[in-house]
Amino acid sequence: MPGSFLRFDYKTLCLGRRLTDQQLWCLGCDVRYRHDLLQELGWNYHPRPDKSKGCGRLTGMLPDGGHLSMWGFGFLASDTAHGALWLDRKGFRPRRSDGVDTRLQIFTLHDLPLFRAPENTEQSDASLYLLDQLAERLADHEEDTLALLGPGYRHRCISQWKFRCSGLDVTEVPGHWRTLAKTIRTMRRPENLQLYKKALAS
Repeated sequence: MPGSFLRFDYKTLCLGRRLTDQQLWCLGCDVRYRHDLLQELGWNYHPRPDKSKGCGRLTGMLPDGGHLSMWGFGFLASDTAHGALWLDRKGFRPRRSDGVDTRLQIFTLHDLPLFRAPENTEQSDASLYLLDQLAERLADHEEDTLALLGPGYRHRCISQWKFRCSGLDVTEVPGHWRTLAKTIRTMRRPENLQLYKKALAS
């Protein structure tokens, strides 16, 4: 992407865009469906203080124990070693920060701190790590949702979506997230990827 050290091939970019848009729609359906379901799936819901603007916030953990926040407009993933990653709903153009106070009251885009496109190999690698974590966590969520509620629930979610004609098969979404995570890992610096694989194996 212009001004960014981190670039995706066209196939990955298209899949990322479709997945993020559909996923946030489905998460919004989960919020409306039942808050105790979200807790069972590992999320906490924070309603917006002003119902006339912004979005409620879902918070939870990444597979490595880092933080994940989600709104109708995007994802925020962070941990102490890799900083913070912002992924907008539409563009699949990751932006980063050295760190974000996850206790901040964020309910609109204007509440977000400043994020910038990765500017070097180190920043790109940190962004890819967090993006991989995000993809794996969302794959877990979709697998758990399908197991708990069955594919019929997700089909009903998609049937209410204005972009349903271009939606991905709900039963294949977890696999798409896993495929995206695998692609992301191939883009990482080899030495850091080896450390990551050793950590997973331990």
